[in-house]
Amino acid sequence: MSVSCGIVGLANIGKTTLFNALTSQAADQGNYPFSTVEANRAVIEVPDGRLATLAKLIPTKRIMPAVVQVLDIAGLAAGASQGEGMGNKFLSSIKETDAIMHVVRCFESGAVVREGDLDPLGDIETVELELALADLETVTRNLERVSKKARAGDKEALFQQDVFSRAKELLEEGIQLRTRDWKDSERAALRPLCLLTDKPVLFVANVGDDDLAGSGELALVVERHAEESGSRFIALCADLECELRRMEGDDRELFQEELGITELGLDRLIRSVYTLLGLQTFFTAGEKEIRAWTIRAGDSAPVAAGVIHTDFEKKFIRAEIYGVAELVEYETETAIKAAGRMRTEGRAYAMGEGDVVHFLVSP
Repeated sequence: MSVSCGIVGLANIGKTTLFNALTSQAADQGNYPFSTVEANRAVIEVPDGRLATLAKLIPTKRIMPAVVQVLDIAGLAAGASQGEGMGNKFLSSIKETDAIMHVVRCFESGAVVREGDLDPLGDIETVELELALADLETVTRNLERVSKKARAGDKEALFQQDVFSRAKELLEEGIQLRTRDWKDSERAALRPLCLLTDKPVLFVANVGDDDLAGSGELALVVERHAEESGSRFIALCADLECELRRMEGDDRELFQEELGITELGLDRLIRSVYTLLGLQTFFTAGEKEIRAWTIRAGDSAPVAAGVIHTDFEKKFIRAEIYGVAELVEYETETAIKAAGRMRTEGRAYAMGEGDVVHFLVSP
């Protein structure tokens, strides 16, 4: 399955720097408002050490990691929902994404343009208000549309009218729709609208190199807001991550050791996105390729097979499954089978994180 995230926030808070660190690209990151005027797009590989482990024990021609599409969207300004700044272009781009990385400036720097004092919570509220106002316009327009059908007695339209009316009331109060409980049927009614405030959010506190742990007061403000809104949080220094990304392996390891960094912030970031969206990974491994695949946690074996090829879900017969740890222990699939550790699973099997799978499908 495809996964996409939009990097959003106010102007000059480090969005494009983070994008460049994630993608090793060189998108314009000028020190002025709206240096990003089009959405920068890239596909990034999901770091996963298990691929290298599999490749050491199963000779293969190529290794294919899972990927995430990332969009760096033009910086938001107050009034974006009404077309201010890059306004409508920003808001139309973000509708394409599965999740939002909301970057918040949590570092002091006289070299980076900013109006007024640092105010992470105020910055968050500005962005969230604009998203709510944009959603309000979308919901109001669709409410008018379904109300005409509802007056004619259309049952589906009556249900949509009720759901949209509730959403409209919440948005008028500036409430993010993702923070409210919705029944599955209600979420299904809202989904086609691609509402911005209903998307899962990962708050990214962009800290200075003097607060790499994210324990400073500015970052803690963002963390508290994330917790209160049921979102996820991570702190990293985008400038440092960009610098580390440009270094060679040995130099990078030495620099990380000097700074006491045990794991790249970017790796933590991607892992947080997977957790946020309820995703997990399974592997296929053979002579032609070893590949990581992305599915939703709890997906059945036939659904996972369908990610490889749509026909496989219908033609699924069974799956032979083992874990990476078992391959490390027994070294070959033949030895795993001989030890009775290769499992045969049917249509009802819920895939586990890190399963290595051979699917048997009908012709």
